[in-house]
Amino acid sequence: MKPLLLPAALAACLLAGCTMEPAYQRPNLPVPDRYPAHGTATEAPVQAADLGWRDFFRDPALQSLVAIALENNRDLRVAAAKMAEARANYGATRASLFPEIGLQGYAGRQRLPAMAQQPANGLLGPIQNDRNKASTFNTYQVQAGMTSYELDFFGRQRAAAHASGKLAEASAADYQAARIALIGEVANAYLALNADRALLQLAQQTLATQQQHAGVMQKAFADGGVSEFDMRRSQTQVNAAQVDVEDIQLRLAKDINAMAVLIGQPLPAGYASPSAWQAPLLTEVPAGLPSSLLDRRPDIVAAEDRLRAANADIGRARAAFFPNIALTAVLGTLSGNLSSLFSAGSAAWNGAASASVPLLDFGRRKNGLAASKARHSGAEAAYEGAVQQAFREVADALATRDHIVPEIKAQQALVDESQHVYAISQVRFKDGLDDYIATQDAQRSLYAAQQKMVSLELDQAVNQVNLYKALGGGWSEGRARAVGAVPGAPAAPLAAAR
Repeated sequence: MKPLLLPAALAACLLAGCTMEPAYQRPNLPVPDRYPAHGTATEAPVQAADLGWRDFFRDPALQSLVAIALENNRDLRVAAAKMAEARANYGATRASLFPEIGLQGYAGRQRLPAMAQQPANGLLGPIQNDRNKASTFNTYQVQAGMTSYELDFFGRQRAAAHASGKLAEASAADYQAARIALIGEVANAYLALNADRALLQLAQQTLATQQQHAGVMQKAFADGGVSEFDMRRSQTQVNAAQVDVEDIQLRLAKDINAMAVLIGQPLPAGYASPSAWQAPLLTEVPAGLPSSLLDRRPDIVAAEDRLRAANADIGRARAAFFPNIALTAVLGTLSGNLSSLFSAGSAAWNGAASASVPLLDFGRRKNGLAASKARHSGAEAAYEGAVQQAFREVADALATRDHIVPEIKAQQALVDESQHVYAISQVRFKDGLDDYIATQDAQRSLYAAQQKMVSLELDQAVNQVNLYKALGGGWSEGRARAVGAVPGAPAAPLAAAR
């Protein structure tokens, strides 16, 4: 800045107050305008953010588990505590915009030698002017006022408060993201638990059938009707079915343990899985538009809030290059005798202004500004990355939804045909047209097709949950509850930091 322009710039800042924050500009979104089409008709956008989880999850047992998790989950409590901490930090930073008024009392007795002058023991106090002899005296004082209150002409403290406010808002959005993630995790764990129960039922039925088959083969072997090879081959099918049963029971135990961690307590004793686990438990969620992610996804909201905070921090770093102006003002009483401390004529006051101007700091402020700009670049990249990741999650969920429906139909046709083949093989065995091995093979093929069907139905349900989460489902519902989510947490006026 030219020398003649510096006084004018300082005068303007002193009169109106300056801000060194660069104007915020939202980065261009590095994603396409629309999701890729996968063969289904374009559906009208839905406000998934406005669809509460109780509306989306229609199964009463699942609703109960989600409610318990929102109350007891420890990770969610950690997120809530971080949100409360960020709000408190914002309140403390914002308080620096206002002068701190304090009250101070002092009582002391002091002896000064000759040719000495009393050093200041406070902002108010007598000065010993007689340097020819030593003296001893008492000092009593009471004073109230502010000390070193910075006049924020250049916006340093306002920028710091703005950045802190945006970080508090980001923490609130982080809490909502953790809340939505927890709801999705409970739902997916619930679906996995019930799918494994369905698989266990299939495995137990298969085991019983294979045991029956093995018994027939053992009897036939004893009668000389089949070879030992065929008899022992039938027994291997029993062993394989037993392995499946034990493996699924182990998975069920782990499913229950995982659910207990998610809900923060043991699985309720009255919990029961639905008779048909793949029954419609979820509300259909049509696709939204990429631009809506900015309002619906709390992780994107948090990333942009951090970008805004980094933008404000550049203003704080810039303001460090300008003078720091502070005021001190105190008013009180001062006396050499305690009895006359509040008497007429004991009033005293002190007022001062100080200014400090950086001259040589060996690059500290320059590097501080460079670091602030680097943090802004990192926050911008993080924001763009969050948008890209969100777009990918929605696009993947839509692609899965579009392709898994015909896959399930084809798999269901395979199950139906396998059942027919198994039924025919049993008739052919009874009529002596086929050996029993053909019947066992048909039953094994049917079992594999039924397992695959359960797996695909689970994938479809989980994908629907993931699509709900990816579109920011429950964001509006949870956002309304963000204030006061932690008992006793102050409700900071975050809007004031914008």
